Amino acid sequence: MKHSGVREAGRPLPSACCGFTLIETLVVCGIVGILAGIVALSVAGPSSWARREEAAVRQAEAVDRWLESALERGLLEQRAFTLRMPATPSKKLVLTWQGQSFAESEIYESRGECDFVVRGGNSTAVAYDPSYHSVSPAFTLNVLPTGGRIPVRQLVVSAYARVRVKIP
Repeated sequence: MKHSGVREAGRPLPSACCGFTLIETLVVCGIVGILAGIVALSVAGPSSWARREEAAVRQAEAVDRWLESALERGLLEQRAFTLRMPATPSKKLVLTWQGQSFAESEIYESRGECDFVVRGGNSTAVAYDPSYHSVSPAFTLNVLPTGGRIPVRQLVVSAYARVRVKIP
């Protein structure tokens, strides 16, 4: 039988038997949107604030190790030192070794990852005495994310030359 282009009574229209319904299309678009959101979040990673906080925490742990090694070196070599504590946010800590005829300095720099400020807001010089293995005065050093005002970690140095990192 030849097809004449006239629709026969029992056959559905050609557009009704192929294609997708609106509901099916919306479901597929929703699934693709959810998957795209998950991929975008996993690629983007943590926010810039979280990265600054993580960098400040790493720097606090590094300063802890730096101070511990300076205290150990001072005790082993029986050398005193002074540590300048900044009253305003600073990216550097300066430790000056005392010698018989010279002074040698070490500078700890945070490479712009965090700021250091002494708790209490008064600039001070802290002295280490190896004969008593003591630090005077004891101090708390706040570690702030770059541009932040609230410390993410504090380095507490006791008069007995013990250093610990604590969460404020």
